[in-house]
Amino acid sequence: MRRLETIVHDQQFSPEQSRERFRVAMTDHGSTILLPKLLERLRKEAPQSELVLSAVGPQTFDEVSAGRIDLNLCAEEVPPALENEIIFNLDFVCLVGARQRMMNRRLTLKQYLRLPHAMILTGDGHQAMVDRPLAALGAKRRIALRIPFFIPAVFAIAKTDLVLTVPRTLARIAAPKAGLRIIKPPRELKPFPYFMSWHPRLTNEAAHAWLREQVRAVARSIRSK
Repeated sequence: MRRLETIVHDQQFSPEQSRERFRVAMTDHGSTILLPKLLERLRKEAPQSELVLSAVGPQTFDEVSAGRIDLNLCAEEVPPALENEIIFNLDFVCLVGARQRMMNRRLTLKQYLRLPHAMILTGDGHQAMVDRPLAALGAKRRIALRIPFFIPAVFAIAKTDLVLTVPRTLARIAAPKAGLRIIKPPRELKPFPYFMSWHPRLTNEAAHAWLREQVRAVARSIRSK
């Protein structure tokens, strides 16, 4: 294996020799999109390292600040005390169950609000990146299912009349496996940024600088598709 080294402020990091434990928080859909290629890279370049994943939750930013999480990957706006960067932007599509006969290529807002929905719970009892912009318009969806998991939701709606709003990148992975149609959402649902964030104390830590570069490389490969 080719020897790789990252040097940050005179620190030297050799991935293939490292036994570093990387503690990373990810959202459900983010892990589906990012984790396969990220883990492939880590197993190839740093096979003795350990990746410890946790789900993003209400206390995750506090855990990053306290040093219990090294890296957080999510769509929520990052507190100013933490370092962050946008690794990509995500846009939405709608997945439609087999019993939903609407054949439009794009939904208007009126049509979207009239349909029954499966809602992915990402915080405060709603799907933040969908329901916040709707609330700003004074609009609210008809919810038939509330569920905290993207992939189970995709398969759960397959034989129903429900509509599920998910990031396009996730839909490309999951929709063919569940036999779901993809429809463009209302134009009122805009793309949103997906952030990588960490505590400033880790900015110049060589092992963590290396890990962040692996995440960037995976994100670039996803953006290029």
